[in-house]
Amino acid sequence: MAIKKIISIIVFLSIFLPFHASAVTFAVMGDTKDFLAGSGTFQNAVAKIKKKKPSAVLVMGDLINDCTDDTTCRSYWNSWKSVAAPILKKTYPVMGNHDRVNVSGEAADTLWQEIFSLLTSGPDGYSELAYSFNKRNSHFVVLNSSRPSNNLVNSAQREWLEQDLALNQKKKYKFIFFHSPAFPASLHIGSSLDAYPDERNALWEILDRHNVSGVFVGHEHFFNQRLINSSVYSGATNSIYQFTVGRTDTTETYPAPQAGMSEYYNLENHFAIVKTSKKSVKVDLYSTSGTRLNSFRYKK
Repeated sequence: MAIKKIISIIVFLSIFLPFHASAVTFAVMGDTKDFLAGSGTFQNAVAKIKKKKPSAVLVMGDLINDCTDDTTCRSYWNSWKSVAAPILKKTYPVMGNHDRVNVSGEAADTLWQEIFSLLTSGPDGYSELAYSFNKRNSHFVVLNSSRPSNNLVNSAQREWLEQDLALNQKKKYKFIFFHSPAFPASLHIGSSLDAYPDERNALWEILDRHNVSGVFVGHEHFFNQRLINSSVYSGATNSIYQFTVGRTDTTETYPAPQAGMSEYYNLENHFAIVKTSKKSVKVDLYSTSGTRLNSFRYKK
């Protein structure tokens, strides 16, 4: 009897432990550019995220506010890193438009590369500005919608993305991150990737062809969950969720998403915790004080 019990336990562990060991939890933060106002909102989010013990923390751009000279910009960045210190080693930032208007475009890129120590796995000319990495069963791709100009993921990045996704096709989950939404829902309709529809469509066709597991964006200051399928974009053959995680520490409020452009939204400061499992992805939305606002699970 004891031998049968031991065999049953071994079989159970051999079936369930391998995927449990490969599952991943990651956090997503939105705009933090008003953190210098001293509200403590960013600090609260960092503390709450640390307790969740994520494998990675993605920040969806507009980390700091506009600055006009190198000294001021460095001060902003160093202050941001100081607040993020408890989770900084796990943090993978996405460049937003406010992160690149500082000083000037190329100078802002160079400063970003100096301030952070990020991956150099991206396309030529985008060292630490666009990149990809793996965490267990998942592949993560960070794109840059602010370089060379706002609201555009250019052909150089798209060509690299196609190759990168093909090389990582065996990963169970593939998550994509960039700042400007492909399909905005409020104030940035017309001033997101939709400003260049042909370029946006070329990007989405790649994501659709590889049937990626989820797309995370920022720019609009709210959380928005939207399913992108053929009813939204006629060229789609798959259904892909776009999650706007756009407000972690900013005082600038946005109107709610327009009718028909949201399955769920929330207007307050927030962060998300994403967990993969054997058959699904779970997205938990939290206020920066740690209250769970919503929980959503989908299969992919």
